[in-house]
Amino acid sequence: MSEKIIKKGSTERLGKVKGNLKIGKNSTLIADNGTIVVDGAIIAKGSFVCEGALVARNLRVKNGSAEIVGHLELQQYAQVDNKLEVNGNLLCPDVSVGGTLEVTSDIQSESVKVGGTIKIGGNAKIESLKVGGTLKAYGEVDIGSIAVGGTVKLMATSTVESVKVGGTVKVTGGKFSSIKVGGSFKATERIEIDVVDVGGTIKIEAPAKIMDLDVGGTFKCDADLEFGKLDAGGTIRITGNAEGESVKVGGTFVCNQNLTCSETIKVGGSCRVDKVLTGKEIKVGGKVEALLINAEYFEIGRKGEVIGTVNSDRIIISSRATAEDLYGKEIRIEERSRVKNVYGEDITIEENVRVSGEILYTDEIYVEDGAKLASEPKKVTSLPSAKASK
Repeated sequence: MSEKIIKKGSTERLGKVKGNLKIGKNSTLIADNGTIVVDGAIIAKGSFVCEGALVARNLRVKNGSAEIVGHLELQQYAQVDNKLEVNGNLLCPDVSVGGTLEVTSDIQSESVKVGGTIKIGGNAKIESLKVGGTLKAYGEVDIGSIAVGGTVKLMATSTVESVKVGGTVKVTGGKFSSIKVGGSFKATERIEIDVVDVGGTIKIEAPAKIMDLDVGGTFKCDADLEFGKLDAGGTIRITGNAEGESVKVGGTFVCNQNLTCSETIKVGGSCRVDKVLTGKEIKVGGKVEALLINAEYFEIGRKGEVIGTVNSDRIIISSRATAEDLYGKEIRIEERSRVKNVYGEDITIEENVRVSGEILYTDEIYVEDGAKLASEPKKVTSLPSAKASK
C-alpha cells in the first residue's frame, strides 16, 4: 500500500490520501474543503494538529497527542498515548487514550478506554467505557457499562446499564440498571435505578424509583420515593411519601410524610414517620413515632418507646418499654413496661406493668401479680376503631 509522509515540524495541506499517512512530531495538517480523507491508517510519531475533519481507517499516536479541529471518523480504532482532543464529533468503534480524551460534541463507540480524564461536550452512545480518573458528560448519555476509578459527573438525562465508580457520582437523572459506588452518589432530577450499592452516602433531590438499595452510610431523598428493598447501615431520610416492599435500617429512619411497606420494616435504632406508618411486620429496637402505626405484627424492643397509636393484629411491647394507645387482636405487654390505653381481643399484662388508661377486651385477659392498672379491665362485645394520635 502506498503512503504519504509528513516531515517533523512541517505544515501541509491535504485533501484525499491514498494509502497510509505517516506524520512526524509537531506537524500541522490543514484540510482542503474542511476534511482530510485517508484510505489507510494514520501513524504519528509524536504530537500533531489537524485543522479540519479527519477520516481514516485507524489512528495511532506514539509518545504524543492529537488535536483534531473538526470531526474524527475512524473505521477501526484510535490509540493515543497522551491526549486526544476532538473539536467536533468522534465516531470510532475502539478508542484508547493514555491520558485525556476531550470531545466537544457527540461521541459514538463500542469501547472507550481512558487512563486519565474524559470530557464529553455533547451526547454519548458507548457500549463500554473505562476511565482511570474522571468522567464528565454534558449531553445525554446512553452507555452500556461505566467503570471509573475516581469521579463521574453526568449533566443531562442518562440511560446506563452498569456503573462502577471508586469515588463519587453526580448525575442529573435518568434510568440506571446497576450502580456501585465506593464513595457518594447524588441525583438532582427524577431517577430510576434497579440496583444501587453505595459505600458512603446517597442524596436524591427529586422523585425516585429504586428497586434495591444498599448503602453503608446515609440515604436521603428530598421527594417522594417508590422502592423495592431499602437497606442502610446508618440513616435513611425521606421528605416525601415512601412506598415499597421492605425497609432494613441499622440506625435511624425518618419520613416526613407516609411510609407504606407491603412486607417488613426493621429499624435497629429509631423510626420517625410524621404521618402514617404501615407495614406487614414492623420491628423497632429503639424508638418509633407516628400518628398511626398499622401492621399485622408489631414489636418494640426492650426499653424502647412508642409515640402514637398502634393498630396491629399482634402487638408485643417488650420489657421496660413505653407505649401509648394499643389496638389489636393479640396484645402482650411484658414486665415493667408503661402503656396508656389497651384495646384487644386477647390481652396479656405481665408483672410490674403500668397501664394509665382504660383496658377493653372481647375474649380473654391475663394480668400477672404486681401489675398496676388505673382502672379495672372491661369485657365488651366490640372494640373501638383505632384513632390516630394528635
